[in-house]
Amino acid sequence: MIRIFARSPYIVSINDVSQTGSKLELYIYDGSSTPPGTPTYTLSKLIPGTGVTENLYNISPYLREYMTHRYNGLNYNTVNDLTEYDEYTYVQYKTYNLISGVYVLDSTVTARCYDGFGYYEDLMNVDRGDVLLGNGTKHYYWYDSTNTPASTGSQRAGIVTAYMGRDWSVYRQNLLNGSLTQIDTYNTAGVYDLYRVFPTWYGAGNLMQIYDDTNVLQWEATFIPKVECRYTPMTIDFINKFGGWQREFFFKASSEQLDVNSTTYNLMMSDILPMTLSEGQRAVFNNNGTRKYVMNTGWVDESYGETMQELLLSERVIWQNNNKRVPIKVNTKSINKQKNINNKTINYSIEIELAFDVINSVI
Repeated sequence: MIRIFARSPYIVSINDVSQTGSKLELYIYDGSSTPPGTPTYTLSKLIPGTGVTENLYNISPYLREYMTHRYNGLNYNTVNDLTEYDEYTYVQYKTYNLISGVYVLDSTVTARCYDGFGYYEDLMNVDRGDVLLGNGTKHYYWYDSTNTPASTGSQRAGIVTAYMGRDWSVYRQNLLNGSLTQIDTYNTAGVYDLYRVFPTWYGAGNLMQIYDDTNVLQWEATFIPKVECRYTPMTIDFINKFGGWQREFFFKASSEQLDVNSTTYNLMMSDILPMTLSEGQRAVFNNNGTRKYVMNTGWVDESYGETMQELLLSERVIWQNNNKRVPIKVNTKSINKQKNINNKTINYSIEIELAFDVINSVI
């Protein structure tokens, strides 16, 4: 099955030398169902002109409507934890040629769709695969012997969202003792939130690998504990370039700032003679505020520049504050992607803002 990463254009070409127009039917559905009986969208157009018969359709905007990212996967120890259906979607599209006034079926294609993107230099819609985290990467997570990840969401190592075929398996190897392994086999195909670290190995970390049903390695990453005694890390989840939730920890010092805004107006005095000093001449209304934070990664290697790039480009970012999922927006709009050859101590500093006012003014 092909994959579509819908933050970049996905172009469907319909071309027949005898057509005078074309039609495209989109059947959009989630992973728990089959294509609907009637099209979700129907698009059609005539050919540009005589001798120019190709019609092009960009279907990505229609697919993105069905991916809302309302859920932030917090799987800690469940093997068969299916990903929520609003995190991705399926589409079956049918192409038709308009020949002699009649639409003739040309092709039928089924695709799995994620809210990821490709870079401009990748040219057309790049297929990033079915594991929504970088292959061969290293990731650090917050560990303290007093942490309780089973009950505190912000202390969990995070998830990897991946499509697992039938009889695929996840292999984990304890980093402190290579002889300790854990293998989970998936008997039902589907998209799962895979926990990154085996629950009893939080003090050690593990190598995590995904194998297909023929025991061929498809993907791997290493998850390493990092002890932070002085500061309480800030746990940030965001939708990365693959279209999946990615968890990163900002280990070093953070600071909080309150910005208050209001509207000022001039008062009409209730009495001119005598004037009342305490009444004043100006007053404010719509007084409210926003909270901002500056957070720091701590020392990282130069490969972390790609992670920061994906964070700044993300349209959905969450601060996991203990067990509260707090929506935020990233105010930082530029970073200097540092190189180790220039700077042996790389730290990234990011400003975020809570995506709501201090005073609840929701109507």
